[in-house]
Amino acid sequence: MGYVDCDTHVIESLRAWSYLASKDAHFRPKQKKTDGSQAQWRGLNHFWEMPSGQLIICGLDVESAPGQPPPNVRLLDDVAGRVKWMDDLGVDTQVIITSFFLAALFTAPEAQVALAGSYNRWMADCSDESKGRLRWSLVPPLLDIEAARKEIEYGASHGAASVMMRPLECNKLLTDPYFYPVYEEAQKHNLSIGLHIGNASSPVYENSNAIMHSIVPMTAAFVNIFTSDFAIRFPELRFGFLEAGSEWLPFALREISRGAETAWRQDVKLDDVPLAGTNLFIDCTFDENLPYVLELAGENNLVLGSDFGHADIGTDIGAHGVMCRRTDVDATILKKITVDNGRRLYGL
Repeated sequence: MGYVDCDTHVIESLRAWSYLASKDAHFRPKQKKTDGSQAQWRGLNHFWEMPSGQLIICGLDVESAPGQPPPNVRLLDDVAGRVKWMDDLGVDTQVIITSFFLAALFTAPEAQVALAGSYNRWMADCSDESKGRLRWSLVPPLLDIEAARKEIEYGASHGAASVMMRPLECNKLLTDPYFYPVYEEAQKHNLSIGLHIGNASSPVYENSNAIMHSIVPMTAAFVNIFTSDFAIRFPELRFGFLEAGSEWLPFALREISRGAETAWRQDVKLDDVPLAGTNLFIDCTFDENLPYVLELAGENNLVLGSDFGHADIGTDIGAHGVMCRRTDVDATILKKITVDNGRRLYGL
C-alpha cells in the first residue's frame, strides 16, 4: 500500500472559474501582471487581483525548476501526468488543497459562494478523472453557513476528503459556535477539517517575510480546539493541522498543561495532556526532531505532506521516501506517519 500525501496543492488555472454560472461571471478574479515580489511564491508572472486589492496566487505563466513537477501537473491540466508522478514517488493518494483560497479575503458572501462553488466542481471533476487517486479539501463559503453546508454535502459525494479552513476565519476563533453547523455537516459525511496555514488578514500577504504570522495562529487554534469540548460535542470529527510542522507541539502542550490553575507550578507533567487518543493530527516534516515530538504526540497522530504543487520552504516532493529512510525512528512508526495515520485522518 502506497504513501498517503496529506498536504499537496493545485495552482488555480483559468479552469478553476470555468464552472461559474453566467449570472456570477462578474465575480471572476481579475488578472494582473506582477514581478512576484508581493507573494512568497516564485515563478509566477500573473496574479489574481481581488476587489480588496489582494494579489493571490494563480496559474498564469507558471515556471517549474528542473526535477520538479511541470506546470501542467501543478495546475492539474494534466491529471494523468500527476498520477504518474504519484506512482513514481510511491504515493497512493494525494489530498489536494487550494492555493487561491489560502489568502483570499471576502466581504461579499455571494462572491465567496460563487468562487468556492466553481473551484469545488473543478476539483470534483479532477478527482473523478484520477479515479479517486486525487482526493481534495473542499472550500466552504463560510460567510454563508447554509451554502457551506451544501458545499460539504456536494464534496462528500464527489471525492472530497476534508473541509479546508484557516486558523482564523470570519474574524472568529474556530471554536466559535458560528462554525458548529460546518463541523456537524463534516462529521455527518465523515470528512475531516483540514486546517492549513494561511491567514485571513491581507497585510500578512503583503510581506513575504511574515510566514510566522501563519504558523503562530495554527498553534493557537490547536490549543483552543484541544481545550474545548469538541471531543464530546463532535466525537467523530477529525482535525488535521497542516504545513506548520510539529515542533510547536511541545510548546502548545506545555501551555495547556500549565493552564490557569497551574500557571506557576513546576510539577505539572506533559503526560497529563496526551495527544494520543484524540482526533487531532499534526503534519510533521521529515527533518524535525521526531523522537522528541513523538514522546508527546504518540505514534498515531503524526502525518506527512509533501506540499507537492508549490515551490516554497515547505516543499519536498520526495518527503515520504526521505522520512522512511530515517534511522532514529522505528520503521513501524514511520509507516504509520507516512501511510496509516493519513488514512485515519482522511477516512480513506
